[in-house]
Amino acid sequence: MDLSDFELKALLRSCVGGDADSRVQFQNIFGGLIYNYPMKMFNLPSDRTADFYIYIFENDRIFRRIKSFEARNDAQFTTYLQFYVLRDLFFEWRRGQKEPDTISLATAVSSGSEDSSSTLEDVLSDPRDTIEKSLDAENRALEFKALFEKLEPERKLLLKLLHLAEFDLSPQEIRLLCKQSGRSYRDVIFDLEGIRIRLQKKDEQFSNIQARLESVYGWILLYQKELGKISERLSSLTEDSQQFAEMRRQKAELERKLEWRYRQRSQTLGQARQFRVTTPYKDIARLFNAPIGTICSLVARTRTEVSTTVDPLNDIGVAAAT
Repeated sequence: MDLSDFELKALLRSCVGGDADSRVQFQNIFGGLIYNYPMKMFNLPSDRTADFYIYIFENDRIFRRIKSFEARNDAQFTTYLQFYVLRDLFFEWRRGQKEPDTISLATAVSSGSEDSSSTLEDVLSDPRDTIEKSLDAENRALEFKALFEKLEPERKLLLKLLHLAEFDLSPQEIRLLCKQSGRSYRDVIFDLEGIRIRLQKKDEQFSNIQARLESVYGWILLYQKELGKISERLSSLTEDSQQFAEMRRQKAELERKLEWRYRQRSQTLGQARQFRVTTPYKDIARLFNAPIGTICSLVARTRTEVSTTVDPLNDIGVAAAT
């Protein structure tokens, strides 16, 4: 959609002023450009682009930036949007995603008693804590299911499409999707099945990553324990003994292996964070026959509404299985 300079300036003023209809129009016009920007400019995985899209519209971040656009010297808004606004917002978004510091599982933890001590591994593996977390997750899943049933049909359909790997659509919901998209029942069913197959493959890939991560954690824990034993033995040996030299060699080798496992863990965690076993927004947009910007905005609003009561991203998988 081409806009004259006057129409563009009027649209931007309305968006900055908070007009809801103008903001929807803005997303319909520039949503595709914004959604594809991090993939084209920074090779961001497609599974993460929706997160960036939602981020820039949260708290009116993008509208606060475009407020300063004055179109002087025939400046093009799309150029300004890509190379100034979106670029700054992308780096701001990435700075907020730094990996938190990690703590060794062998770290000693005080229980408040001088005679009692344990490691972080002992605390995390406490079966009572696991049971409490499981019960809490189950209760939150029940809360979500109750809330889910109260949603408007359109909102329920959107969330089911987003988590199509866990939910099946009812015949009524498929008819609603056909009505809203203007597409035939056969075309919608064909698209849904194709999406399910792709999501199943992604789920298998994610399971492999999780299995690899568990294996890495196991090796790290083993090396940490072995290093602890060697350190104790070294403290009881004299430095000029042959056994001391051998223990030092074994310790250096274990430290090298542990450092490699830490790097492997970091890489695997990075792969896991980039994975989203949810329906890509571009697929949902095709199902609705709507602009991708409109879908991103609608999903963001729906998530906000639902998360005020319970977090669907954490509980939806449990809810689907119960």
